[in-house]
Amino acid sequence: MGVLSQRAHNKLDSPQWMTLRELFLQVSEVILSISPEAQGELAGSYVKFATGSQSTSPAYAVVWPKVSAPKRLFVGLSLPEDFLAEPLDLPPDKLVYKGLTRFLTIDNDQTIPAELQEWAKLAYDEAMLLIE
Repeated sequence: MGVLSQRAHNKLDSPQWMTLRELFLQVSEVILSISPEAQGELAGSYVKFATGSQSTSPAYAVVWPKVSAPKRLFVGLSLPEDFLAEPLDLPPDKLVYKGLTRFLTIDNDQTIPAELQEWAKLAYDEAMLLIE
């Protein structure tokens, strides 16, 4: 399993992220379970999940917390352009990150879709193609 950085853990303990902490940790665990090389790093207002620890390692997922009501997480994944699955969608307004093609919105009171691990693995594999 990959690693979530200490900076990201510290941010989770901040008052504004505290209400989404448990949901964020659950999502992160699924996303990081894909590979022991995976890294989750705080980057401003979001956490980038990359294929490795180098600064040039491509992102395969990004999670943005929305801490105002309704509290939710936006999970962006670098899936193949033609990949379609419910409830994945195009990016919400103003959420843009190079290489991310599909987005999942998880409200604070929702459960994580069982397919997230499958989607994260596919996104990781897709990002690894950029390295080769």
